Amino acid sequence: MIDEMQSAKKLIRYAALLGKDLNAKVHVLHVQSPHMPGAGGFDTHAHAGDMGTGSMPDPALLHEIEKDVKQTVKGYIKDIKEEFTDTPSIVFKSELGDGSKILEDKVKDGVYDMVMLQGSSEQELWLQKPVIMDVVRNVLCPVFIIEPDTEYQPFKKIVYATDYKEEDVSTLKRLTRLTKPFNPEILTLHITDDEQFRKKLLKEGFDNMIRDKVGYENVTVKVLEVEDDKDEAECFANEAKSENANLIVVLKENRNFFERLFKNSFTAELVKATKLPILVFHQPK
Repeated sequence: MIDEMQSAKKLIRYAALLGKDLNAKVHVLHVQSPHMPGAGGFDTHAHAGDMGTGSMPDPALLHEIEKDVKQTVKGYIKDIKEEFTDTPSIVFKSELGDGSKILEDKVKDGVYDMVMLQGSSEQELWLQKPVIMDVVRNVLCPVFIIEPDTEYQPFKKIVYATDYKEEDVSTLKRLTRLTKPFNPEILTLHITDDEQFRKKLLKEGFDNMIRDKVGYENVTVKVLEVEDDKDEAECFANEAKSENANLIVVLKENRNFFERLFKNSFTAELVKATKLPILVFHQPK
């Protein structure tokens, strides 16, 4: 789903190259909000003066914006297909409404298997972009969050944020199926201030147990000990960077870990400093 036209081309290119590697079709969804100028995902700098905040815009204006966006995006798609001749099918669609609700319905109806969102291009937390967290909370499929200017790289090294719960095994199985074309190295990383936790994992041979249960050999386990006053998100970002990872994966249902990472103090450095895509899984109900 695109919502910032100035960075949309790179997101579409990223999706197209990932789609090629995964043998998946790409749908480019542009959503216009019927109430708030700019809130639904379109550039309104030239039109914002025509709409009051919270007012219902003129249908003719919405049509004009949709027409402009469609023309721009089709140009982007044409350029990408000329640059990469073996890209998959790329289809553009524009809708009016709430982006999170539209995606939620399409996933429930089996239209989409995965969702990719644009991170914020502003100097602020991407979490301050409400639609991102709405989608993460409500859309029950894997959700990618890609920062602007991120260049696509095949997923050869993945860092998975774990609390070492039973749910992690099924999620790792889904992750290995999704990323099978890349045969990635997957590092399951836990951050703790408990030195005994690491010793317990080593003693119980947790890494071998994970490999056996997941059915994938290229999985390693790592526990990062930090002082209890250290910012865990920053430590995680630094560790992912030092591991040369090109994807961070989080299970939303790991509530303690997820909330610790994705609270308001979760700094922009996690994404901006490493330029890593984030993939959020949901535990199937």
